Amino acid sequence: MRDEVKGRWSILLAGILWSLAGVFIKSLDLHPLTIVFYRSLFAALCFFPFLRKKSWAVSLPLAVSVVSFTAAISSFVWANKLTTAANAIVLQYTAPIFVFLFVRLLFRETVSRLNWMTLAAGMVGVGVIFLGSSGEPDAPGVMVALLSGLLFSVYMTNLRFLKGIDPRSLTLVNNMVCSLALFPLARSQLSLSLMEGLALAVMGVVQLALK
Repeated sequence: MRDEVKGRWSILLAGILWSLAGVFIKSLDLHPLTIVFYRSLFAALCFFPFLRKKSWAVSLPLAVSVVSFTAAISSFVWANKLTTAANAIVLQYTAPIFVFLFVRLLFRETVSRLNWMTLAAGMVGVGVIFLGSSGEPDAPGVMVALLSGLLFSVYMTNLRFLKGIDPRSLTLVNNMVCSLALFPLARSQLSLSLMEGLALAVMGVVQLALK
């Protein structure tokens, strides 16, 4: 029971930390990919001390992991710039809905009635957001946010194939590859003010790495 309570508190803390992303992203006058680049760079630096030899090996699931991770967090940050932070975060949390479907199709897992009810309720919520943004300036942001949820579901489902990799090493690899991939796109805006640097460091270390 003690472990279960710790798990629930950890989930709550992770949700709070993840929700802070919208506040930071809205406050930074930077290109979305520049934000993603620095956030992943700082997160990767946090995990370098935990890197162990032979803790991971190049494989198709690892490639899917880094690509889906990079695409998911990039689209999430971009969505925050295009629509409200609330829309971006709520639509990103559609990821479990897609996970239900993926595990059913890929692993033939039984989806409980309660999960199907949750899936239906989630789809109704998504429909409400779509109807509310139809024809509005933030409609593209809603679409990108929903794409972020889909990409995160691919990332989470793919974790089933990466059970043998230390989570810290996987987090390091994901963020390191993400920052390297985005460097060519972000290098034109690498100059930061002190406050921007501090905000991005907090996003990388506290909001992303600790989560």
